[in-house]
Amino acid sequence: MVSVLLAMGTTTAASQSVDGPPATSAVLERLYGTYRYAGDPAAAHATIQKSIEAAVSSLGWLGRKVAASRLANHKELPDRIEIKRKGDDVSVKMGQYSAIAPIDGTERELVGPNGRDSKLSYRLANDELQQFFVFEHAKRKSTYRYNELGQLVMSVSMTSEKLASPIEYELVYAKAAP
Repeated sequence: MVSVLLAMGTTTAASQSVDGPPATSAVLERLYGTYRYAGDPAAAHATIQKSIEAAVSSLGWLGRKVAASRLANHKELPDRIEIKRKGDDVSVKMGQYSAIAPIDGTERELVGPNGRDSKLSYRLANDELQQFFVFEHAKRKSTYRYNELGQLVMSVSMTSEKLASPIEYELVYAKAAP
């Protein structure tokens, strides 16, 4: 497992309906806002690539090629993240993609950022927003929390029964000026 604090991180876990605090909780209210990437892009790309290579190491050469093409979009670092409330839902927007679902753990079917059908859910736990994508053969969990410097940290973890290890990385973001 390769895990380096770069800017913001995500983790993958099973998605299930979970009763959580209301969408107006203090934790969520504090996370609302727009953030700009504050890390070193070269270091982030290297860390993500190393994690991908470790995860696909058990696959044959053709499997590695297929997996590498499917995971290529994870090398694109979102330069901006926006977390906001949309009615009773939470929206996390990275680039042009918005992931919108209720905060109570209820799954919403949608097309994921990779263009594949998925289920999305959110929940609040341990002073962080947890985002779960469940795909046919993979899961992705992203967590959004503040570090001791007041920066938003996005931690990402992706798992699949076909991968030798999870793909894990963190990216750091600073609050954008209003």
